[in-house]
Amino acid sequence: MKPYQGILALIGYLVLQILVARFISVEYYEPIAGVIALIVLGWLLHKKRMLHLSSRDLKGSQLLFCVGIGLGLALISKIAIVLGVLSQEPVPEQMPLTLFFWTQYMATRIVLISVVEELLFRGSLFGSFASSFSYKIAMVLSAAIFALSHLTISWPSVFLIGILLAWIYWRTDNLAVTMVIHVTINLGTFLSMPLYALLTTHRTIGVIVCLFVVFLGIGITYLCTKKFLQKHDALSA
Repeated sequence: MKPYQGILALIGYLVLQILVARFISVEYYEPIAGVIALIVLGWLLHKKRMLHLSSRDLKGSQLLFCVGIGLGLALISKIAIVLGVLSQEPVPEQMPLTLFFWTQYMATRIVLISVVEELLFRGSLFGSFASSFSYKIAMVLSAAIFALSHLTISWPSVFLIGILLAWIYWRTDNLAVTMVIHVTINLGTFLSMPLYALLTTHRTIGVIVCLFVVFLGIGITYLCTKKFLQKHDALSA
């Protein structure tokens, strides 16, 4: 798979979202486009022999370390809250946590979109870049495009997350690993919504808590990544 094909896959996914929102449903364009993209990307990467999925690294403590990496990265991403406060951005309103919203959010944003983005950014983009460039250049390029696709004030942390996910995929050659980590990141972000509520009432305390959470996330990510890779390297191929 060539780099231009990986970029075309990304453009195709964005166009698909626009078309679904325009002609089918604005409210449910994400799950509809996500399911279609899941089928197409899965078939495309399987055909190109780039779809590497395995339960090898997702057993016992390895799975727990993957979840730990995801939670650590979710905590690191809270630096966006601090940056938002420093830039005087208004604190976003809380989303209505109804049962329907919770179910839809969990199924779509936490699971479906995470899996699709791993197929797209690590499987397709990183995989196609790595076939033409060094893995380091491929990591930076895929992470940069990953950050551009999440162009909010949190883009620096998204870029770093993209780098780490690409590196872990390169080390393990297993998209199932990065899918679990990505799902956990989005779940951790969802569970950290109370931090926004804290900022609406006590901004200073909220910023201090967020900074503590970020440093805690760095430590958790480092330790879990180290332990996971030690477990991975100890396994027989």
